[in-house]
Amino acid sequence: MENLIVIEGKEKYQYKDIKSLIENFISKNYFNMSEEERKNELEKKTIANTMQSNIKIVNLEKEKKDFDENAFVLYDEISYILSMLKFNKIILLERTDANIFGKYINKENIKDNYIIINKFANDIMKKYLKNK
Repeated sequence: MENLIVIEGKEKYQYKDIKSLIENFISKNYFNMSEEERKNELEKKTIANTMQSNIKIVNLEKEKKDFDENAFVLYDEISYILSMLKFNKIILLERTDANIFGKYINKENIKDNYIIINKFANDIMKKYLKNK
């Protein structure tokens, strides 16, 4: 069983880690890009994913941790993925014991093998940004 399962429309993808998920949904070369290239790629992807939905984009600075929960948060690759989840652009299931995004969730009452991370995207975003 893979750690992450992404459902996009009728397609289903499985990943062992967050790096492979990012390479698939942002760019195969993402981790070989400069910081400026990464920033530009995230901006392009964010605009493409919000254009038709009339979703507000919030570009956070490194020091700023507050964000509009109804906005697509542009900070880094993790905030991009979490924003995709918030707006149900993709559905992400994480194996309960994987602790990729699940480390930000209280899992004591979860009995299933997988957690639907979309349900917790805003809470995970808050905790993630607070720790950055």
